[in-house]
This record gives sequence, structure tokens and C-alpha cells, in this order.
Amino acid sequence: MKKTIIPIVLFLMATVMTAQQIKVYLNAGHGGWGPDDRPMPTIPYPMLPETGRPDTCGFYESNTNLWKTLECGTRLSKNGNFRVRYSRKRNGPYPYRKGASNEFKYNRSLSEISAEVDTWGADMFLSIHSNATSEGALVNYPLFLYRGTDAEDYVENSKAMCQKIWPRLTEAMHADFEPMTHYNSSTNIRGDIDFYHSSWTNEKGITGYLGVLHHMAPGFLSEGFFHTYQPSRHRALNKDWCRQEGIRYYRGIADYFEVHNDSTGCIMGQLHVNQESSSSLELFAAISESLDKYMPANGVTVRLKNANGEIVGTYETDQNYNGIFVFYDLSPGRYYIELKGEGFKTRQGKIFPVTVKAKTTAYKNINMIRGTSTPFDDEIDGLTPITSPVGEGEIYDLSGRRINGQCLNSQLPRGIYIIGGKKILY
Repeated sequence: MKKTIIPIVLFLMATVMTAQQIKVYLNAGHGGWGPDDRPMPTIPYPMLPETGRPDTCGFYESNTNLWKTLECGTRLSKNGNFRVRYSRKRNGPYPYRKGASNEFKYNRSLSEISAEVDTWGADMFLSIHSNATSEGALVNYPLFLYRGTDAEDYVENSKAMCQKIWPRLTEAMHADFEPMTHYNSSTNIRGDIDFYHSSWTNEKGITGYLGVLHHMAPGFLSEGFFHTYQPSRHRALNKDWCRQEGIRYYRGIADYFEVHNDSTGCIMGQLHVNQESSSSLELFAAISESLDKYMPANGVTVRLKNANGEIVGTYETDQNYNGIFVFYDLSPGRYYIELKGEGFKTRQGKIFPVTVKAKTTAYKNINMIRGTSTPFDDEIDGLTPITSPVGEGEIYDLSGRRINGQCLNSQLPRGIYIIGGKKILY
């Protein structure tokens, strides 16, 4: 039977560890762009016929795991109470060649990683992954695995770490940013031996199932979501979406060690097209009860204003069918989101308020409305509107692209154009 550690002892342990800096070892699962890195097709990055894998911008667990891990580690280091060591900080090599001498340069062996954890003397270990089942399955939820059985963690405090970090990780799912098909009111925290119904003992006498957990540091392996759930896989193409998962791990770790000193927060939003189904998209099988049943909005300009009406950030949603936008390191207070995109009505003013609090991310799901895009009001300040046609001439759009053979007439959409070096509102 394990001994119960009374709160005053935990407090003293945390105080001593803080003074010495808490050593956290971070393992970004996998490590290259090969077939073992769980490559999967997405709308913008299909499988290439010559390799059977997407290019390196496509979905590889190597990429997404690394983005999460680096953000978590960066935040831990910035906190000042932690020292961080990584199993890797890069992907590669490229191009991947099976059997090459450098094939496993970053996709290191699990036994090597676990030995390094003990040699360094880590106070905590975290291995970051995403999960998989059959492709296109409508299943999505997290899983935490520590070394041991469901009844006992073989490295004390591993289960306690899982329990502290679980609420942080699941924030986005509970905010309807992606569906959580199981464990909405419970946890999915398991001992690896009971989960896999198997175990083995290494040469040091350490028993468990997952090779990367065959060490004596408390910690766990996280499967943050199912990348076989296709809309979540498209979200994971957005680096900022992955960075936010890394921040949630960081906040959970800081919560556990009680050394959370952040004074700022973040905003993460997700844009869908109002009442427009995503069913026409390939590789996008969506859970019908989720917001994923609606079309994600690509290429939308998102502006963030503070309570004084000052622009504090601008974000362009990508073309990867996720509609994600993120603003980082914001002072607590009231903010307002403004939206503009081709084929959508411009939304501005104070119709989308968001309140930011320290140590948290504020989540905002917004529907885009189809219609004619117009400039933001401050983009047309000082311009003289023209309602009647003008003569032929050198006409450019705001990006500097020449509009050949056109004059300002009913054939052109309303907007701002450049004629003779001057901005004209039409």
C-alpha cells in the first residue's frame, strides 16, 4: 500500500524543487517524415503517389507533436521555475530514406529516451502524441497513460500529475472547439499495463508496457485527440492550434507544482460558415452533433481591438479548413473581434466581445455570414466615395495587383482601388 503524503510535506517538496528549478523532460513523439510518423491525407495535402505520404506540410504526427512540445517547453523555461530537456527539437531527415544511416536521427529509440530521463534526473516526464483508430471514425477524446496498473502508478505522483493536467487539456473540447465523444464528465487516465493487458521488464528491472515510460521519473504519455477524426486532423495543420495544446500542458504542469506566475491570457477562435454544411468536403467526416458539421471559413482577416478601440492584433485564417485564429499574451480585460473575408459580410464594432483573464485562454466560436465583403471602417477614413463610373485607366487593388482593361463600373465589386497612386472608394 502506498503512503499518503500530507499537504505540508507536498508544500515543502514543491518549495525545495522550485528553489532548485524543477526538471521537466519533454518527449515529442515520433520524429521524422517517414511511414512510422503516422502520415495521413488532408484536403490541401493529399498522399503523394511517389511516396504514399503527404509532403512535409501535410499531417505528420512528428510535426504536430513537436509544435505542442516546443510551445510547452518555451513557456516552462520562461516561467523561471523550470529546466527543460527535449528528446528532440527538430524533425528529419528530409527526404526520408528507409535504411539510411540518419533514418532515426530524430526519431530516437524509446529505450534511449527513457535512459536519458533517468541520467538527467528528471522531476517530471511528458510524452506528447495524438491517437488513432480506423480512418474517418467519428471518435475523439484524450487518453493519459502512466506506468503501472489502474490501481497503482509504479512511479509515485504520476497519476496525480495526470489528474491535475486533465482539466487543462480538455478545455478546448469542453468549449466546443472539437467534439469529445467520451469522458465528458470523467477522466480517461489509465495505467499502461492494464490498458494494454501486457507488460515487460527491462534490463534495469523496470516493469511496464510503454518503452518510453521505462524510467523512474513521474509522468505520463498523452494522446491529446484522435487524428483519425478528420476535422481534428485539419485543425492540427494549424500550428497555433497545436501551440495552444502545448500551452494547456504548460499551465497544467505549473498548476501541479504551484508555480503559475503568468499575468496574461490568450484568445482562440474558430470560424464556421453560418448554416453551410461541410458534408461536401472530402476527408472531413464530421460528428453531426458538433460544430464540425458546418463549413470552416478559410482566408478570413481577424482583427482584435482593446476596450479603447485600438488594434492589438491581426490574424489571417489559413486555407487548411479549420477556421482557427489565436492571439497570445494579452493583458486581462475586454477585447472585441472584427472579421473581414472575401465572400463574407464584414463584421466590426463591438458585436463579438471577449474577456481575457490571466493564466487562461478565452474560446470563441463565430459564424461567418455569406455576403459582399466591404473594408473595415478605418480603412476608408478620409476617402471620397465615388458612385459613378470613371474613365479607363491604371487600376489596382490594394495588394498592388493590376486590374487590366477595367474601369470603375458595375462590373467591379464595391471596395477600395488605387487609381493614379490614390486610394479611391467605389
